[in-house]
Amino acid sequence: LEAELQLSHKVQKGLLPQQLPSIPGLRLAAFIQPAQVVGGDYFDFFRFRDGAHGWAIADVMGKGMAASLLMASLQAALRILVPEYESPAEVVQRLNALFCHNVHLIKFVTLFLARYDHQTRVLEYCNAGHHPPLLLQRKNLMKWLKPTGAAIGLTENFRFEMNAVRLDAEDVLLFYTDGVTEAMNTTEEEFGEERLVELVKAHAHETPQALLEALRLALQRFAGTAPRDDITIVAGKVAASA
Repeated sequence: LEAELQLSHKVQKGLLPQQLPSIPGLRLAAFIQPAQVVGGDYFDFFRFRDGAHGWAIADVMGKGMAASLLMASLQAALRILVPEYESPAEVVQRLNALFCHNVHLIKFVTLFLARYDHQTRVLEYCNAGHHPPLLLQRKNLMKWLKPTGAAIGLTENFRFEMNAVRLDAEDVLLFYTDGVTEAMNTTEEEFGEERLVELVKAHAHETPQALLEALRLALQRFAGTAPRDDITIVAGKVAASA
């Protein structure tokens, strides 16, 4: 059984991106840590039909083997669907229909799917029940990219909406799963959004990789080295000359 779990871990790790995409004017960094040998968190990068860059971060309710199987189904579906569409909302709409019809979910999946045009610096996104990513703009203005629809698999008859935001030079983006904000210390206190905001502000002048590492270490100091839930973080920063 242990050998099978280790093999499953290697397979799941192989499904995740092996390298980050090169997007003009945007630097990225990513990190994932399952709570068990395998987990239900997921991130990935794509190209839409018109060539625009895209990425996703998702969280299957629960953890362990059952969540990892749904994560693999989600990964396969997104890699097929995204190149066929130009709109994140259309992809999520189709994905929800597929999961409702073909995957009889006893769990649900939260998903944030983004499309980025590096020439206009416009980020279009569909947030299906996922924790709102953070956008830190100039003068420390904080914006939450809030949900535009329900989580995947909750209901078939739901119309997913799409929002858009224009990024400026040195804007910082942080995408994460609930294992970050809901990480608990020994007194059952959550890491929370307030600590997350303060950390992003404190490290906004650094590279995405440095920001990600600072957050990872802060979570370790707060909650220990063995997380109770899967943790996934994707950080991005617009170049100063963008």
